[in-house]
Amino acid sequence: MTELEMMRRELDKLRNQLANLKPQIRGFVTVEAFREDGKLVQRSEGENILTLTGREFYSELAVLSAFSPRVTFREDRLAYFGLGIGAQPEVPNITSLVTPVQYTSGEFLAPVQAPATFPAGVTSNTSVRLIREYGRSEISLLGATVVLTEAGIFSDGDPASNWAIGRLTDMTNSSGDAPFFYKTFEPLVKTPDTTIRLTWELRVV
Repeated sequence: MTELEMMRRELDKLRNQLANLKPQIRGFVTVEAFREDGKLVQRSEGENILTLTGREFYSELAVLSAFSPRVTFREDRLAYFGLGIGAQPEVPNITSLVTPVQYTSGEFLAPVQAPATFPAGVTSNTSVRLIREYGRSEISLLGATVVLTEAGIFSDGDPASNWAIGRLTDMTNSSGDAPFFYKTFEPLVKTPDTTIRLTWELRVV
């Protein structure tokens, strides 16, 4: 190996090390099913994909549109979970859940608990946790058994109105609604006898 080749190899190593040091926004999903007595019956967890819609969201939140008067590009915030019974590759250009399901009659998007929490033990707010508890009568409408396999995070902004606050959350608007984060997981059975807890932790690392 020539000296030039050795230098190139060292330079490639350095580039890879620097790439690993770049901040990333990562999401970790936990979906749990509980019986009425509180016993855990199923659990699925894993890391999600940050979609192109989500990447655009974070980029536009970071900067101003104008200084005087002060104008931001957008005011929406992460506010809803959507669940589905489909599955697709976790790639950035996802445009919707495959097969969204209602969590209550006619409604697709369920609001997350507020305020969001910052995990204990973290010295600065570089990690945030979003949670939604689905009751026994939610998702399992009219006593149905639903096998969940996908989830997404959505904001409270309307994608059809340049992300102005006031997203429509009903099923008729679910087919073309792109999640900001997306995750498929092992089939998790929701029955009228179980509750679901969906926990989504977002970290800047």
